[in-house]
Amino acid sequence: MLANRLIHTAVVFFVVGVTLGAAMGATQDFRLMHVHAHLNLLGWLALALIGLIYTVHPHLARGWLAHAHYWLHTLGLVLFMGAFAWGVLSAQKPIAAIAIGASMVSLGVLLFAVNVFSRLRAAAPAA
Repeated sequence: MLANRLIHTAVVFFVVGVTLGAAMGATQDFRLMHVHAHLNLLGWLALALIGLIYTVHPHLARGWLAHAHYWLHTLGLVLFMGAFAWGVLSAQKPIAAIAIGASMVSLGVLLFAVNVFSRLRAAAPAA
C-alpha cells in the first residue's frame, strides 16, 4: 500500500534528519544545516502528509502518477541531499548531481499536484 510506504519512508527521513541535527549540535558544526532542514521538510513532513492524504483518499494512490511521484521524490531527495552534503564536506561542487536530484524532487511534487488537482473532487453537498 503506497500510503504506508510513504509514511515508512517519511519516518526514515525523520530519523536521519533528527540524527543529523543532534550530531550537528553535539559537534557545533552546522555546515549541513540545509541538508538537515531539507530532510525534515521534504522527507519527513511532506512524505508523511502525502501518506496521510493517500490514507484519507486512497483512490489518489492508484495509478502511475502516485507511484512516479513517490520514486522521483524519494530517490531525488537522496541524490539531492547526498550530493549537497558531499559538496559541503569535500569543498567540491557536484552541481550536476544536485541539479538532477532537485529536478527529480520538483518533478515528483509536480506529479503529486497534478494527481491531486485532476483526481480529487469536491465532496457533493449533503442532501
